[in-house]
Amino acid sequence: MRTLSKLAVPLLLLPFAGCLSGGLGGGGLGPTSAGVTALDGGLIGQDQTTGAWPSQARSRALEAEFQALQFGLPGQPVAWSADGFSGEVVPTQLYRVGSQDCRGYSHTFKGTAQPTKAIGTACKTQEGFWKPVA
Repeated sequence: MRTLSKLAVPLLLLPFAGCLSGGLGGGGLGPTSAGVTALDGGLIGQDQTTGAWPSQARSRALEAEFQALQFGLPGQPVAWSADGFSGEVVPTQLYRVGSQDCRGYSHTFKGTAQPTKAIGTACKTQEGFWKPVA
């Protein structure tokens, strides 16, 4: 299995109190196209092999990343599949850096090549959208 990695957020991790009672970051965003688009292709978009995937498979993979970040429980996979491609996204616990809610996540996906695991971090913008951080 190939592993991709993003730079980690500085280890100024402050516990995120009340994340379960607040609906995992609040914001009330459902799986909107704006929310998914804000991910800038997410982890799935960083892998060169996924560029040739059918658009429905890429779209489902990106939607799963959004669902995991916005609503996922830490360590619980959000699975997806489309057109013979599949994967799962696993979020970590929410934490706060300054005034931003952030969380790490991994995305293991299978296409025409061997399974690939990408690891990254995303933080919420002031508008409530998830943005990957470098």
